[in-house]
This record gives sequence, C-alpha cells and structure tokens, in this order.
Amino acid sequence: MPDREAVAVFDESGLVVVWTRAAERLLGVERAAILGRSVTELLTLVDVKDLTEGVTVGPVGEGDPPGRWGLWPAGPLPGGIRSGVLDAVFTQSPVGLHVLDADMRVLRINSAAAGMRGTSERDIVGRPFSEVYSRFGSGETEDALREVLASGVPLFERRVAGYPLVDPAREHVFSVSVFRLEDDLGRPLGLVASSVDVTARDRARERLAVLHRVHARMGLRLDAVQCARELVRAVVPTLADVATVALTSAELHGPGTDAASGDATLRCVAGWPPEADEALEVGAALDLPDCDARGSAPYVEEPDGAGPTLVVPLTARGVLLGVAHLSRPRRPDPFEDDDLRLAADLAAHTSVCVDNARRYEHDHAVALALKGNLVRSGRTGRSTMETAHRYLPSGLGTGAWFDVLPLSGNRVALAVGHIAGVGPDAMAAMVQLRSAVQVLSTLDLDPHDLLARLDDTTRRLGEERAAAGTGGPLTAQCVYAVHDPVTETCAIARAGDQTVLVGHPGGGGWHGLLEEATVLGGEGPPFAADEIPAPPGSILVLLSGRADPGEPELAALRARLAGADPPRPLNASDLHDLPLDQAAVLVARTRALVGEDVASRQVPPELTAVSEARRWAVRLLEDWGLRETAFAVELIVSELVTNAIRHGIPPIHLRIIRNSADHTVTCEISDTGTAAPHLRRARAADESGRGIFISGELSDRWGVRWTERGKTVWTETSYTP
Repeated sequence: MPDREAVAVFDESGLVVVWTRAAERLLGVERAAILGRSVTELLTLVDVKDLTEGVTVGPVGEGDPPGRWGLWPAGPLPGGIRSGVLDAVFTQSPVGLHVLDADMRVLRINSAAAGMRGTSERDIVGRPFSEVYSRFGSGETEDALREVLASGVPLFERRVAGYPLVDPAREHVFSVSVFRLEDDLGRPLGLVASSVDVTARDRARERLAVLHRVHARMGLRLDAVQCARELVRAVVPTLADVATVALTSAELHGPGTDAASGDATLRCVAGWPPEADEALEVGAALDLPDCDARGSAPYVEEPDGAGPTLVVPLTARGVLLGVAHLSRPRRPDPFEDDDLRLAADLAAHTSVCVDNARRYEHDHAVALALKGNLVRSGRTGRSTMETAHRYLPSGLGTGAWFDVLPLSGNRVALAVGHIAGVGPDAMAAMVQLRSAVQVLSTLDLDPHDLLARLDDTTRRLGEERAAAGTGGPLTAQCVYAVHDPVTETCAIARAGDQTVLVGHPGGGGWHGLLEEATVLGGEGPPFAADEIPAPPGSILVLLSGRADPGEPELAALRARLAGADPPRPLNASDLHDLPLDQAAVLVARTRALVGEDVASRQVPPELTAVSEARRWAVRLLEDWGLRETAFAVELIVSELVTNAIRHGIPPIHLRIIRNSADHTVTCEISDTGTAAPHLRRARAADESGRGIFISGELSDRWGVRWTERGKTVWTETSYTP
C-alpha cells in the first residue's frame, strides 16, 4: 500500500466515499457524478483511451475503518505523452517558463527564459525571485505572485518592464501570466510563470497612438504655439522623457514677417513636462540648427553625461519653421529607426499645421484690418451727439456694421446693420449695403424712406448673387435714426428685429422702440418708423442683433449710463461685457444747440428783402465774433434768398446755425416749392445762373433736403476760431 494519501476511497461495499480533485484530473470524472456510487459504475464512466497515467488500488492505512480501499496515481502509462510534453516545453517552447517554489525561489527555467534574460539556468536556479529579477522591478511583481500562491487565482498578461542582461541599454516589456502548482489534494506547491517579450508590439502600438493623437488634436485651432504644445504633450513619454519646441521669429511674430528671411533666432514656445529640470524655459533663445549640413531629417545628438536627444527640424517648402528636441535624460534607451521615422511623420504634420496657422494669422489680420478700415466710423464726436461703440469684426460680426453720419443742419444719423450669414460673401454684401446707406444719407431722406430705398438695393444685390451662383437670397437688418439738435427730436426706422433702447435724461426710465419689422430683402409690410422727443441727455442704444432688455449685461449697462449725476462720459469700455452675439453696439447721448447759436427770420417774397437779409446775417456773425466769415456768409445768404424769391413758393424762411464745437456756420433757406436748384456753368453773357455756383464755392458743403412742407437749401461753411 502506498505511503501517501489516496486520491479516492471506496468503502467495504464498493461505494465511492472520497473523490478528490486529483482523482477528477486523473480519471476525468467529476466528483458530483461518482460520489456515493459503486465502483462498477466508475468503470463505465472512465474512458481508458484518454488516460495518460496509470492507477494503483489497495487497502487504505490502519487509521481508517477496516475494509476500505484507496486509489493512487501510478505514473505515466507506457507510451504516454505527459513527460514528453514537459520536455518539449522546457527545451523547445519560445515562451519563457519559470518554476518557483512556495518560498519564491527559482526551481527551473526553460531555455527561452534563459535567452530572454541573457544568462544561464545554473546562475538562476536556487536563488530568490527578488534577487534574480531585480532589473524588472521585482517588488510589485513578487507581491502579485504571492497573491496567486495564496488565492489560486491565475494572473494573466501582466506587463513587466525592465532592462535584461542580454540588452541592458534598452527597456524590454514582457507579458507575464502566473499559475499555481498544486499537489493531488489541491495544496499549493509553487508557481509557474510564463513570459513573452512584447516590446516590439507594444512600442508599435504606442507609436501609432502618438501619431493618432497628433493628427486628431493638432490643427483644430489655427495657432502655431498651440500646435507646438500638442506635439510635446503627445510624444511624452513614448518618444521622450522631456520634449521642447522652439519656433522661428517669423512664426512667432506672425503677419508682416518674412518666413524666408533666415533669422537665426529660435524661441522656445512649449515644453513638457513643465516641471522637468531639463525643459527649456518658455521664451528662451536657441541657436539655429545646421540644417544645410544635416538636411531636414531628424538626427540624434549624444550630449555628454546625459541620455540621447533627438533633434527634429520643422520645415515647410524648404523653409525652417522651428525645431523640436526630444530628450531621454532619465533612460539610456537609444532612438531606434522606427522612432526616427515616427519623428519625421510628426514633424511633417506639425510643420504643415504651423505653416497653415501662420498663413491664417496673416490672412486673418489682413481681413480684420481691411474690415476695420471699412467699418471705421469717422466723425463720431460731433458737438450735438456723444457716441461710443463696440465692434467685433470676426465670428458673428462678419456681416455687421455701424455708422455715425453727419447730416445738414447739424443733425446726426446713426446706423447699425447686420447681413444674414458669415464669410466673404456676407462681408462683401455688408460693404455694399453700408456704402448704400452712406450715399442715401446724403439725400437727407426720412429714415423710413431711406430703408425703403435700401430694401430695393438689397433685392438687386440678392438677384446679382443668385445669377452669379455665389450665394442664396440676401437679407439684412438695419436701424437708421436721425437726431435733430434744434428741434430736439429723433426719427427712427427699423428693418428687422434689432434691439433699440431709449433712456430718458437723468435716468428716468428706459423703454424699447419699434415693433419687429420686415427685414431688408424680405416680404412683408412697410418698415416700422417713429419720431420721439430727444431732449439733451437722452441715451440711445442700438444693437446689431436681438436682445432681451432684461439681460443682466444690458441692465448693468443701462445702470452705468444713467446712474451718474452729472452724466459720466460715454466710454467703449462700458460695452465690453455685452454678449458676444452683439457684434456691433452703438450708444449715443444727445445734446442740443443753445438758443444763441440758432437765429431765424421770415423773408418777404420781394427782391427788396435781399438786402435786409444780408445786413441781418452780417450783424449776426459780428455778434458771434465771426467777422472774417461774415463776407462769405453775406454772399451766400444773398444768393440763396434771391433764388428762393425768384423760383420758390412762399413762405420763405431763413435760418443760420453756429456750431462752436465743429467751427461751422450753416445757412438754410426753406420754402414750400418742390423744384430743386442745380449747379450749372453760366456763359459769359448770362445775367443769372451763378447763384448756386457762388454758394458752392464759398462753402464747404451744400445740398437740398425735402420735408413734408417743401424743401430746404443749405450750405455749411467752416471758420477759424
């Protein structure tokens, strides 16, 4: 009878009373299928052809009840394969095998494991695991092995990295799986660990991930510095421990700098990780690499006393844009050919993104400068109105504009508009409509009449776009307001749903103006229009888009504009906090001309009244201290009054306005006739026809505006204070 415990026990009647896991493995019969059944049934369940070991049957030990029999393994059957499999695994398998006892000492390794480590089996067997595998961070690994030994739960494909003796300068990665060895009763005897060198596979996967990250994230923002930051973050730690990127002055200074100028200055713009001592400080200067001698391909430098550094020039169309330094100060691993190929791919993509960013910055700066010049408003500081504005020419502001336009009689027009859509087409349409508003404003039209003509222009431009195939239907919104400082009124018309707010002097309250109206180029009823009182100190807020007057930013603006006493000057900084969807914001505070700056009188429809009108005008200008201007104004008044008496329809009204801030004198002659004077060149023998010519020569500007009661001919003359 064998000295060891039986793996199965039969009682005196032949029933199975003990069936261990070792018996299950030995005979291929599960415990639940045989326990409590007879030995004859066992013989029917065992497939003899599948047996690889023999069994021994005999009486059990003296301590058991008499009459019991036991079953023990008897070793490999003749011609069995188990021992042959073990010999093949330990001599021919490419998978490294390590057998450890319960005390974590190495009992045996196969030839593949010895080759992976670069040592022989006799140098390893019998030594502690922590000592043999110290080059692989054995502390954490040994804890994992002891967990498998205690629990019996296998460990699969754990990554273990280190520097084996066979290749001490290069880190290798092994995939390790661990299983527990048990005796026939399931008690732990030791461990078997299999290891496969997966360095090449893991490195390839990591390099592919770096390339994917760079292609997925770089270039989303057309910013050269951001491209450099994306590169350094992507390559650490796969390609380098520390990465820095420096760009040339052309890339940093952007528009107006020649990229091919050969500036030998490189400035560090990105480094990763930021806390690394080896990383260059952002802004530090570097010498230009000798790309003529080495070409544009990446190359390796071996600094004294430090790990290798991969220098990667960033070039586009033969021009150096910058350089990336990928350093390994904390590991001796040399850069492989695959690393250089990956660096070349990254450099090519980064160079394209950096070059695109520089080109975009240049084109964007040109576009913004052009649009800023196109929308820049000129005379925004007239004495009859104080204004401030905010303009965002990019994004939603592509088709937005604003204007402050001087009109006759010291009136001022405010215009804010917005074209539907973005891009070059919207910008071109915006310029066309803004120019149309400026031209139409010179006709001194009422606001609703001006928008009606602007609507015709919008439709015509839309038809031209449709015929050229450059865009869909053209629509726009526009608010046009005219403030008269003499009558202290403001006439406003709106096409669309832009927000118009009016605040009373002294902060007495705010209210919105005008209902939503038809957009320019759209179908619908006539445009909304109104005329409101605008005493000095009234505030007008015109927005390029629709906004709720109760929005916190708008409420804060209203409080700032109306809260101070005396009123604080308007400032563009007050408008910075408004929502960004309001691309153009125009705020105005009205003023009025004082009574002594405006003088008027009725003119009888008789030619004898001309001389009296001249004398009255001269006395008025002398009272104002403008004796030097009196002669020109006297002739202008003489010609205007004469024309009104001869060609106009009474009543005739003469008005002279002094604007001390703009240093101008305005002469106006009004009658109820509709016939407009026009400039012509009189012949030498003609006795008339020179009045308007003389008036135009003596004044800076002149024109005609129509009202509900007739027309007004006006001139504006500058004087030196």
